Amino acid sequence: DVYKRQGRRVHLVAVGPQEHGVTRHGLQTAALAHTVLAGRWDVDLVRCADAAQFQAAAERLRASGEAGEAVHVDVTDALFGRSPAEAAAVLREVLPESATLALHDVPQPAEGAERYAARAAAYAELAGAFAGVVVASEHEAGFLRAACADAGVEPAPIAVVPLPVPDGTVPGEGQAPGEVEGLERDVVVLGHLYPGKGHAEAVAALAAVRREAAERGEDLKGLPDRVTALGPVAAGHQDLVAELEQAAAAEGLGFRVTGFVPDAQLPAALDAAAVPFAAHRNVSASGSLATWMGHGRRCLVPAGAYVEEMDALRPGTLHVARAETPGTDPAADAGTAAQDVAATVSGAADDDAVLEALTRALAAAVADPSLTRLAPGLSLAPTPEDTVRALAEVWGRALDTSRARPTTAEGGGQDD
Repeated sequence: DVYKRQGRRVHLVAVGPQEHGVTRHGLQTAALAHTVLAGRWDVDLVRCADAAQFQAAAERLRASGEAGEAVHVDVTDALFGRSPAEAAAVLREVLPESATLALHDVPQPAEGAERYAARAAAYAELAGAFAGVVVASEHEAGFLRAACADAGVEPAPIAVVPLPVPDGTVPGEGQAPGEVEGLERDVVVLGHLYPGKGHAEAVAALAAVRREAAERGEDLKGLPDRVTALGPVAAGHQDLVAELEQAAAAEGLGFRVTGFVPDAQLPAALDAAAVPFAAHRNVSASGSLATWMGHGRRCLVPAGAYVEEMDALRPGTLHVARAETPGTDPAADAGTAAQDVAATVSGAADDDAVLEALTRALAAAVADPSLTRLAPGLSLAPTPEDTVRALAEVWGRALDTSRARPTTAEGGGQDD
């Protein structure tokens, strides 16, 4: 048990801008570890604004590794280099081999052949270069193992530590000045705006809900009429805003991007949203889903392997839109739903079927707003404290493994 050993030290490295989800996760982990692991681990935060500052910390981090201290870094390749290969090279240059990595945004083939090949090779290299690897889901672990197999790399032990659900409260009373207005009539997508995040699906599903209501002769005044992207535009994707605005306008809908929402304003915004919506494609871990949960909201999501994994982990926290198959009852049991999900993942369920499922689920959420909120007392475990304890077990095992690893008389350099 790593907790019975006193005096162990861990250096938690957080690289990148404050607003980046991976950076924020690293900072939150470090802050919580100080409290949760008190008396068991001494926690040192190594804060680097960018890759250059990270490289400048190389001597310090390598010395820590040589002293038998743990080093842990939250990693997505874009934070460490202009290309996946450069990011992997920087990490190997800076970190001791005894370090552990939490790998985020694990590559998957649906990204496109060229992008996947570059990122998969880099992630496989990293998985084999250090003493331990953490991913946020079994879904991600499968992708990482496949990338390693393709590259002929034997990965370090891969631990699955689900992303925690953050505490949804903030200090102080009432709503912060500058709050986002009008969300009570909006379908809301949380996080950075980029292609495939689900904004286009939100526009299409909302348009379909309103169109079907009009065909039934219903009054549309009570229905949402806008999609809000609650967050900033990801670098290089500003053109997407105009595309989504035009697509929405063509359906008689509004579309807007709020930009970055400060932490003090976020709880009120998430509480006000008419329908939380997260239909990003190729998802294998999602901090935005955890954020919605932490603020008591039940997000509408399309079925998929990661969604099913999270739905089983925290039952009742997601509003899953499952594609129907011919001859099945919409109120199908869990076994049939699992078959539908398998069809979706394999590609048998096409985009039209997914949109139909999202449209049905969105119509249900609009008709019954209670579907968008978590039931009182619903468990959100594993908690952030559970996550920190699980990470500490990874650090301890990595240190034990590194000490036991035999050294060779020659070779062993990072480029060998």
